Amino acid sequence: MISIQKFSPLSYTLRLQARHRDALVILVLWAMSLACALFRPLMPIDETRYVSVAWEMWHNHSFWLPLMNGEAYADKPPLLFWLIQSGWTLFGVNDWWPKSISPLASLIAMIHLYRIARRLGYAGSQARLAPMVLGAMLMWNLYAGALMFDVLLSACLLGAISPLIAGQFTSRKAIISGLWLGLALLAKGPAAFVTLAPILLSIPLWRASPLGGPGRRRLAFALVLGISMLLAWALSAAWLGGAAYAKDLLWGQSVDRLQHAMAHARPAWWYLPWLPLLTFPWSLWPAGWPRLPRQRHQRLAWIWLIAPLLVFSLISGKQIHYLMPLLPALALLVMDRLGQVAPDKPFRLRSAATAMMLLGVAALGLAGFGRAEVVGSMISPFGALVLLAFAAIVWRQRWRSSAQATRGLALGTAVATLITAQLVLAPLWSHYDIGAPSRLLARLEASGVPVAFNGDNYQATFQFAGRLERPLVTLSGNPADLCRFGQQSPTGWIVGRDRDLGPLIAQDGAAHVFDYRGGKLDIVPVTALSFSPRRPACDW
Repeated sequence: MISIQKFSPLSYTLRLQARHRDALVILVLWAMSLACALFRPLMPIDETRYVSVAWEMWHNHSFWLPLMNGEAYADKPPLLFWLIQSGWTLFGVNDWWPKSISPLASLIAMIHLYRIARRLGYAGSQARLAPMVLGAMLMWNLYAGALMFDVLLSACLLGAISPLIAGQFTSRKAIISGLWLGLALLAKGPAAFVTLAPILLSIPLWRASPLGGPGRRRLAFALVLGISMLLAWALSAAWLGGAAYAKDLLWGQSVDRLQHAMAHARPAWWYLPWLPLLTFPWSLWPAGWPRLPRQRHQRLAWIWLIAPLLVFSLISGKQIHYLMPLLPALALLVMDRLGQVAPDKPFRLRSAATAMMLLGVAALGLAGFGRAEVVGSMISPFGALVLLAFAAIVWRQRWRSSAQATRGLALGTAVATLITAQLVLAPLWSHYDIGAPSRLLARLEASGVPVAFNGDNYQATFQFAGRLERPLVTLSGNPADLCRFGQQSPTGWIVGRDRDLGPLIAQDGAAHVFDYRGGKLDIVPVTALSFSPRRPACDW
């Protein structure tokens, strides 16, 4: 007997509503990370450095060769700088476009991650959890609003991985994968292979069907295409930048950094304590804790997570944002586990609410009892109370199913992050906003006044914010250099930390003092400095 299933408009509507509801949650998560990015200043020294590199490239019409302080900049490849300049070409030079790049990259990464989950064989209702889980992760949410390279790199890597997952690896897929790989390499150089290489080498372990001879040849073509994109830029940039830049770019930024990364040298176990924070808030929900793989398609996420983590742990230089490309693998593991939870089981996720309450109480305590010049003046008591009130709302929530609990936990964490960034830490941003000192430096430059930065590690902090057209003179911080600059430029001004310049300022009221990175910044005429009795020859 053949049974005919009648079309049900109601069931179709419910499925459509679920799909749209999940898409709306993901869009809201992304919108909140975009808001966090737009409504705060670019932070010194990393974000201001990168936007200033793009500004110097733009001002000097040096599209191919990154520049910082008037010299070739070899620390990073150019993709982020190209994206910044592309937006300026379309919209004019502005502050909001550079802030939007990482959130846009985050959105692209979530789209790629959904496609990967679908190609692994997960149903659409479960696959939509993957970008939701990723967008709600605390560390991803924070870095999705930062003008840095890691979320951009992650989006490009996901684009390179997605065509490999299932089905025949056609020439079209090879071209798409190769182009995304090239963009990943142009985003952060050969470091992209720390994440990608284990995935490629383990294809027989996790792919449902073998690539076969033609597939392997197309994969080799994709690799050649991606590497060629990097080499096309790097070799020509090395020729343009000169011998020292070429050596630093082609050797120092890859081999030397892997072997002798002294700037952030940390022990091999350093990443392990960060893992619960990386997976927050899902680390507080046992239903989402990953399990070891039981089926072939589950192996990909584990290989993607464990092998690069081991490599990153063995590299001496460690920063938490280096692990951003591994968070999509964690999202896949959490998604897989949540799909095994009984759909009609009710949940109260009070552990997440407790974490929010603890953060609110800590913020309130620091605002009331912390040292005002260090902590108290950087935290809003009102914001802390709002966070506590929101935590109480989350505490009372009771979700009727695992799907509702997932959406609620994702949105609740994102809202708590937004409250923390925009209300609790609202006073903090003024201490890191370099707009006021940059405007003063712009006026000095327009008047033809020579300006020097007191310190040998000036990271072009004020160049973009002040739209400065000339790099600042960089001094070592030694009083002899200050003396020499004053003799050569008696009308010049000095920029430096108050802890360094403050003891040398002899004229009351001569210095312009600004909040700067938790301390104070002085901009002062060189004639207002005194070195007596150590260097009486410099008393003018």
